Amino acid sequence: MIGGEGGRRLVDRAFRATLTGLYRPDGVRCPIVLYHGVTESGGPWGVTPACFRRQIEWLSRTFDLFTLHGAVSRWRDGTLPSNPAVVTFDDGLRSTVENALPVLEEYGVPATHYLVPGLFGEPFEGARVMDRGDVSALVARGHEIGAHTMTHPDLTAVDRRTARREIAESRDAIAAITGEKPTSFAYPYGAFDDTVTDLVREAGYETATTVIGSDIVDFTAPFTLSRITIMRQHDLSAVKSLINGDRRWQRMIDEVTARPL
Repeated sequence: MIGGEGGRRLVDRAFRATLTGLYRPDGVRCPIVLYHGVTESGGPWGVTPACFRRQIEWLSRTFDLFTLHGAVSRWRDGTLPSNPAVVTFDDGLRSTVENALPVLEEYGVPATHYLVPGLFGEPFEGARVMDRGDVSALVARGHEIGAHTMTHPDLTAVDRRTARREIAESRDAIAAITGEKPTSFAYPYGAFDDTVTDLVREAGYETATTVIGSDIVDFTAPFTLSRITIMRQHDLSAVKSLINGDRRWQRMIDEVTARPL
């Protein structure tokens, strides 16, 4: 065992080498936040309207906000601003139209909504799903519509034929309403594997989002885009911490590894 100052320097050098290789995500800082319902009552996935308003107000002041398609397009042509972010919603719940849409319009925020066409107008996990008219209202207001399968199965738990049908039929059902095939897909329950990503790519989607929490998004890997899930338990302070988490961790690594021995 090496003691004293020489030992400290040896341990310090090893620690820095570990940190340097441990966590350095690829991509750009573009937090993609994920909401489900916006409602006073409900389970852990729905945020209250008051919390949602505070969070959207902060996001609109802090970031340049895009739909996912808009952010990807700007990244591809080299015009993505230095502080972009994206707001997304999964499941297409009616509370999104009732409670979230007025706030989004007030602050001029476009969003990407991942819908489950086979559940339109039906109850889902204790909440009501929007209908075709609601989808048309979102499109008319400049929001992006993405697909989230037809019936919300775990695509890694069904056979390949079923997964292919869920992915393709949701694409076609949305196109029948909007007049355009959706370019983005969200994996139900965040569950995916190589087979599922291949099926999504084969169906003609350009991007797919996960629930891998990170504010760093690797647009060169478009079928595994990270998102930060916002839940009922998250107040504005917690949301800020979630969105800034990777940046603070990376800053700590950079500061530690830059110090002289």
